[in-house]
Amino acid sequence: MLTKLSFTFGSHQILQGIIDDHPERKFKLMQASTHSNKLALFDLSNQNPIFKNPVVLTVLDETMDSNYNGLFYYQSFQVNGYRQQVLYNSLQKVIADKPAAMNAGLMTSVANKAESSTLVLITAWDSFEDLTAWKNSDSFASLTNFTTMGSDNYYYDEVYRSVR
Repeated sequence: MLTKLSFTFGSHQILQGIIDDHPERKFKLMQASTHSNKLALFDLSNQNPIFKNPVVLTVLDETMDSNYNGLFYYQSFQVNGYRQQVLYNSLQKVIADKPAAMNAGLMTSVANKAESSTLVLITAWDSFEDLTAWKNSDSFASLTNFTTMGSDNYYYDEVYRSVR
């Protein structure tokens, strides 16, 4: 089971250099679909981060038989008060009930003290069509209360496609 995950951003040249310097690591070089020049390098090695400025995530729950192939859908949620537990339960249900087309699902928390109330859901999909179908399903409906910005709610999402 994956317990640690980190990623960083940079140019293709810099991120490829990190990959070349650490062949023992399990990396996924991904490109944000809405920002064609935004590259992220995910380290799925389950080891301490090696990046200079990493985003470090602590895995809280993971789907069984996780397969991290395909595109990644990254969702970051930050809510206040009692809604934090409701969100936690909703994310855990997505992981437990793993939609058929989902390759993998990770529920994580940000390991940075200032953002410790941030929960992140990373799901892996074979195609954008599979992701879109899930976003229109009952399984995703439990998250819709958390996918809009408000005074007590911060939400960010990004689709990452594999570069290699």
